[in-house]
Amino acid sequence: MRRPVFRAALAIAAGWTAAVAAQPRDTTIDLASVLHRAGQKVEEFFARAQSLVCIETVRLQPLGSGLTPDGFGRTVESELRLSWDPFAASDEPPEARTLRQVLKVNGHAPRKNDRDNCTSPEQQSSETQPLSMLLPEQRRDYTFRLGSPAKIDGRPMLVVEYRLPRPVTVDVKEIEGKEDCISYDVDGGLRGKLWIDPDTYEVLRLDEGLTGLVDITLPRKVARRPGVNDRWVLERMDTSIRFKPFTFKDPDETLMLPVSSSSLRITHGAGTPRLRTSVEYAGYRRFLTGGRVVPSPP
Repeated sequence: MRRPVFRAALAIAAGWTAAVAAQPRDTTIDLASVLHRAGQKVEEFFARAQSLVCIETVRLQPLGSGLTPDGFGRTVESELRLSWDPFAASDEPPEARTLRQVLKVNGHAPRKNDRDNCTSPEQQSSETQPLSMLLPEQRRDYTFRLGSPAKIDGRPMLVVEYRLPRPVTVDVKEIEGKEDCISYDVDGGLRGKLWIDPDTYEVLRLDEGLTGLVDITLPRKVARRPGVNDRWVLERMDTSIRFKPFTFKDPDETLMLPVSSSSLRITHGAGTPRLRTSVEYAGYRRFLTGGRVVPSPP
């Protein structure tokens, strides 16, 4: 199964299986059971979240060498919904994807020929749900171990560290219709942490990053252009996602849903070498029988 770390478009210019409570490490914890129950919660979430839509607000900010804002940022608002079919006929393990429809860019309707949309969500109509790693068919691709004690909002959490140990591969492509823009998918070389509620076994936080530097070789057609570096180096791609419960009425239901995420990407040689991305998820709505839409409380 191929699970990309991310898909980002860039302008071209010059022995683990474990969990831990927030007390001293307890080797009597049934770690396999923790992963199994957390995976069950993810399956339940994917099945129930198919009836949900929300508004995603992405803020992209180029950074200078001191990781301070450099130049104009960009804000993209989109409508998201989940696509999940565990019974689809495929040789690959089932995988949930987020489907995106862009609504506004910097407060206005998106433009077809926008030269500044290379690094923004307009280039991604869908993407993999990160919690898919806890599905039974995908857990075998990862290794897990006990993490250090931690808390969220003062509450003890089970912490699971993970790795995607297979060799790193990079798939680089040009963006159709945008000769000054490419995208790349990185697979393998991942590590991260999961914060799991010890009472419900739901994930409240996910942190993820690369295990080392990643070389990105540009397509020959692109590399031959004057002033273009033929090889980039991805130094960092750190992502943190937070989840919290949302309550819906009529009928009553509470779901643990993404509320925010942040990421930092540093790519040497690229036209946008340092980029911080902040994402907020709000306005969750639930579609029920008969076409009713039930919003979550503000």
